[in-house]
Amino acid sequence: MALREFELVVQGNGDIALKHSTDQRTLVTMKFAPDVLAYLGDRHVDVAKSMVDAGLRKVIDLQEKQAIPISMAARKSEMLH
Repeated sequence: MALREFELVVQGNGDIALKHSTDQRTLVTMKFAPDVLAYLGDRHVDVAKSMVDAGLRKVIDLQEKQAIPISMAARKSEMLH
């Protein structure tokens, strides 16, 4: 998936949605249990931001790991023996 700008939207029912900012498609919806909401209050938005940040970092890490074997294979084919 190409990196795009995303936005977190707090929906009317308290759920938090991760959406593409350009076309507003919902990618992920986070729903916190009532007791967690009571404990966190408005800070549940900060928790959701941290969760999304960690997820996006993991996606980038996975993409980088997949790119390494491809580039190493290309280098091997360019070597002269």
